Amino acid sequence: MIYTGTLNGLLIIGGGVILSLLLVILVRSRFNPEQLTRAHDATGNLLAVVGTLYAVMLGLIVVDAMVRFEKAIDVVQAESTCLADIYVLAQRLPETQRTRVHDACRAYAVAVVEKEWPLMAQGLVSIDARKAGLRILRSLDDFEPTTEAEKAIFPLILQAMQATWDNRRERVGTAEYGIPAVEWVALLLGAVVTVVFAGLFHVENFRLQMLITAMAALVIGLNLYLVSLFGYPFAGDLSVSNRPFQVDIGMFDGLFDEAPIHDREPAPAG
Repeated sequence: MIYTGTLNGLLIIGGGVILSLLLVILVRSRFNPEQLTRAHDATGNLLAVVGTLYAVMLGLIVVDAMVRFEKAIDVVQAESTCLADIYVLAQRLPETQRTRVHDACRAYAVAVVEKEWPLMAQGLVSIDARKAGLRILRSLDDFEPTTEAEKAIFPLILQAMQATWDNRRERVGTAEYGIPAVEWVALLLGAVVTVVFAGLFHVENFRLQMLITAMAALVIGLNLYLVSLFGYPFAGDLSVSNRPFQVDIGMFDGLFDEAPIHDREPAPAG
């Protein structure tokens, strides 16, 4: 289940409010005011239990979705940082290995930005990006450090490679598996039951009861929309940016290197 924009949010919130009002109208049409009034004590006690359980469940899932979103940001930043570390550390390797590692790093960053990021919005991953990541891991398979500098740098590069791959697997796992369907079923059924209980109370002013029901449904709908926004970190209007990898590409292309300082004629005195 992927939510891709504001329109889905309007459908969740607006549709929930309309459905809630229809449920209240349905309940009032099935029971007369005397029956609802006599059942207020039992209905109130059960509503307190059901409402509390649903509020706790909804709050936990919203918090879990927000944590998932923040964790996705951290994972993307960590992956891009490790990729940049590989590139920088490889500058101390012999030319053949250095060029191979540099090319592999740039190819991976480009594949992630151009191919994988659009696919992650649909819960998919790029095979080309995965192959490019494996090329980074295997780029030094035939290299044996000989000098003291190479022996010091080599384990650091291997560690950065492993961290890049681990962070990649966590990132694509987050993109592939959003909020489980069973959680959505529990959230939606809980919302329906809560609204039905609210409709079992008889309020003499029908418009007042509809207003109260609409406000309660609005709050529930807003929380469900938060779950849909934060539960899918790489899809929708609020999504994790690929800018850290774009910065890496800029670094690989030398966009952040110092510009040569040109000789200038001294300014005339006075």
